[in-house]
Amino acid sequence: MAGIAMIAGSAVAVAPAHAAPVTQAAAKPPPWKNFYAAKLTEGYLHGVAAPGPSSAWAVGHYQDENGYGHAAVLRWNGRAWSQVPSTSLPNMKYWYSVSAATPRDVWVYGWNDVRPGLAHFDGGKWRPVAFPKLPEGTWTSYAQLASVRGATWLAGETWVSRRVGGGWKTTALPAGVHANLITARSATDAWLSGTRYTADGGFQPYTARWNGHRWKQVNIPVGDLSISDMWAESKMSVWVTGQVPSGEEWIPVVLHWNGKKWKNVRIPDEGQTPLAISGNGGKVWVTGDPAGFSGPPLYWRFDGRRWTTVSGALPAGGRAEQVTDLAPVKGTARMWAVGNYIVDEGDVAHSFGLIQRDR
Repeated sequence: MAGIAMIAGSAVAVAPAHAAPVTQAAAKPPPWKNFYAAKLTEGYLHGVAAPGPSSAWAVGHYQDENGYGHAAVLRWNGRAWSQVPSTSLPNMKYWYSVSAATPRDVWVYGWNDVRPGLAHFDGGKWRPVAFPKLPEGTWTSYAQLASVRGATWLAGETWVSRRVGGGWKTTALPAGVHANLITARSATDAWLSGTRYTADGGFQPYTARWNGHRWKQVNIPVGDLSISDMWAESKMSVWVTGQVPSGEEWIPVVLHWNGKKWKNVRIPDEGQTPLAISGNGGKVWVTGDPAGFSGPPLYWRFDGRRWTTVSGALPAGGRAEQVTDLAPVKGTARMWAVGNYIVDEGDVAHSFGLIQRDR
């Protein structure tokens, strides 16, 4: 790993959420619409990617009527979502991450009871891809993909691998670093994030940037921030969301990096735990776990000046659980969102995968 590139500027102050100014837009925002629900029994969707208006992919897990778990890959063809036959893919129990540079360059990562797995779609067929060779005893865990034209990365806990010449080149992360979030804009501009533990400082947030040759740490001046997601909007605009402890509570936080320093972009507190951040059409979207909220999923939308709380659509008979990932639809100003919702049947709660898109 290369040296450390520190960010100039003063520390970012994080005030309690109840003190943050909350403003609402005068015009009612367009609602989100359900496109896929009530089909993945005891399931959830964890990742989504949308390389075009007629091409999107979602991945997750579900159980059959006998209680056996299965991995799920769903495809959007511009008209409807459908499940990819399991025989077209490697035999996995979970598909956890998906990333797509183009409709003909799509990657998925997951695992079964024995090993982790990767697969690639070339526009016509899915093919298994050899997993990066890792040091013995290295965890794969909840690794995440980032694919752009000319480059693909896979980041998992203590390592990050880059696709080079049909194979993988793996780099060990610095001691104490655990990173499982990665986002990329180009082959020479990628970011990863997680935590770093030291005996003196305990757990601290960790971010690093790929400059085309090596990873360089980029310091975040909020020492107790627990990062949940990151999104690289442009070369000079990167967003991070997470939360910081405040007594017995946690405060949701959104930070923006302008190429020189981080700024705390105050976000209204709707009782959510932020899970995902992304954007499109000049808007930034944040969503997360409503902590048992019984209404529809909630989203926060930022237009550059103020935040607006936007309600998602709730399937009939359901209650919100969580929206775990967001993806901008390339070539449009729209967003896809995936997660799961709950249907209560007496004392039994059933989970179903959920896909929504803003209108």
